[in-house]
Order: sequence, then structure tokens, then C-alpha cells
Amino acid sequence: MSGFPNVLGSIDGTHVQLIPPSETEHVFRNRKHTHSINVQVVCDSTTLITNVVAKYPGSVHDAFIFRNCSLFQRMRDGQYGDGWLLGDRAYPLHPWIMTPVQNPRSLAEERYNQAHCSTRNVIERTFGLLKSRFRVLDRTGGALLYSPEKVCQIVVACCMLHNIAVRAGMPVEAIEELMAEDEDPGQNPEPVQTGDGRQTRDLLIRTYFS
Repeated sequence: MSGFPNVLGSIDGTHVQLIPPSETEHVFRNRKHTHSINVQVVCDSTTLITNVVAKYPGSVHDAFIFRNCSLFQRMRDGQYGDGWLLGDRAYPLHPWIMTPVQNPRSLAEERYNQAHCSTRNVIERTFGLLKSRFRVLDRTGGALLYSPEKVCQIVVACCMLHNIAVRAGMPVEAIEELMAEDEDPGQNPEPVQTGDGRQTRDLLIRTYFS
């Protein structure tokens, strides 16, 4: 998509609102001062969800979830061959996950950022479609009244049903206000950038965007 090669998927987090247990209320308070589960999703170019991690409270940062999931370990070990995920600036830069250049200094870096943004946008469309199909996952549908464990099970079930619907070609119109909800990464720590990650991204820019 958009001339960006070797993309295995687009990754991001989305929040599902819930009423938290009173004894751990603070753990579920996210950056927008509501209570949620922070759900990590990877999708492909058709909005099919290929990986989901639904077990962390809303206070947990996207980069922490990725660093501690089995997908990170498998990608680090090279189990998916040559290729990478596309993540926003909240994620670390590694050879297996490409992030935007924060301060582009050349036309090639600007082209890279444009292609990265255009290709990665499929994850926002996926969230919009998922939450349009299942409004219980969206904040406009109110907060779920179940235990955190049950909310996580509901999220995974909805992702599975979404995939069934995508494969069956069942239409749904994504609501723009839902699609825009997850675009702001908020005030997050400066992401890690490894030397190997920078070298891989620099080579990618020189090869495809110069």
C-alpha cells in the first residue's frame, strides 16, 4: 500500500470503557481520565485482525503491551521472515517495527512518513469498523458493567466475529467519530530507537523513497 514494502500488518491500541473494581480503580484510569482496557490490535490491509492482546488496564502504555506480548518475541526471533509492522510514534523502533521519522530532514524522509501514515491508517479504519459493528466496544455505547476479565473475553469475541464478517463480505459503515478516537497518542514516554532499527529504516528510506 502507498509504495511501502514488506508490511506484515499495522499495530495500535484502542481503549474499551468499563466500570472498574473499586479497589483497583486507579489502575484502569487512562490518559483521558476514563476507565478502560487498553487493547492491542494488529490488522492487515483488508481490516482483518491478525493479532489481539486484551488483558491490560487502561493506564498501561502501548509500548509496554507490545514489549511484553508473544508477538514481540516471535518477531524478534525472526519467525515471520523479512518484514515489519507499522506503528505510530508511541512504539519503539526495531528492525521488525517501523515508526515515523519524528523530524524529517529530507524529501525522502517526508515521502517515507507520508507512505507510512497512509499505509498504517488501515488500523484506524479497522477500529472504526470494529466499533461500528459492536457499539458496546465504543465509548458512545457506555461503559461495560462486567469484570475486567469478562470485558477482555468480550473484546476477543468481537474481534473474532469481526473477522468472520470481513471474510463474508458483510458491509458496515464506519462512523468517523469512532475512527478518530484513537489517533492521539497522548503524552507518552519517548519511544526507544535501537541502532539496528535506525539502520533498517534508513536503508528502507534510501531504497524506496529517495
